[in-house]
Amino acid sequence: MKSRFQTFKLLGWLLAAGLVSGPAMAQSTATASATASATILRPITITKTSDMNFGNVVPSSAAGTVVLSPTNSRTPDGGVTIMTTQTGTVAAASFTVEGEAAATYTLLLPAADVTLASPSSAVMQVTNFTSDVGTGAGEGLLSGTASTPGTAGTQLIHVGGKLKVGTNQVAGIYTGSVSVTVAYN
Repeated sequence: MKSRFQTFKLLGWLLAAGLVSGPAMAQSTATASATASATILRPITITKTSDMNFGNVVPSSAAGTVVLSPTNSRTPDGGVTIMTTQTGTVAAASFTVEGEAAATYTLLLPAADVTLASPSSAVMQVTNFTSDVGTGAGEGLLSGTASTPGTAGTQLIHVGGKLKVGTNQVAGIYTGSVSVTVAYN
């Protein structure tokens, strides 16, 4: 038979080990709350403002290129001449990007060449696309560049490229579609 002393000693040891709770340890659960929230941004959109046009170009017996900058300037190379008095319409493509003010986005330019075709089925290629996103005038950046729409959440961007003109390229009006994509970062 155990003595009272041994019983109290055992009870003290159990209390110290936390195996038996006494009046001071009556709380067995606790609760806290956090606030849940979400911010919904307005969707990002892109709309064509004007088409890309390399203007009037004269081919020769050698292939050449015409580079159209985002600021509407043209630079010929190789066997191609650009008209200086009868330029035709010369314009980089322009797009209006709208989204959440001060949000950043990525502009993706065509990664592959874009084919321009004439009614006679002759073709030319446009490649090496550039834009003025996030830079000063005349400084083109490649796709993947982040930019910040203005305080109103609207930004006008310009896209240029390089036209590859073939040897004795067939005369005519050539058209094709240049697609650009924007996405929030």
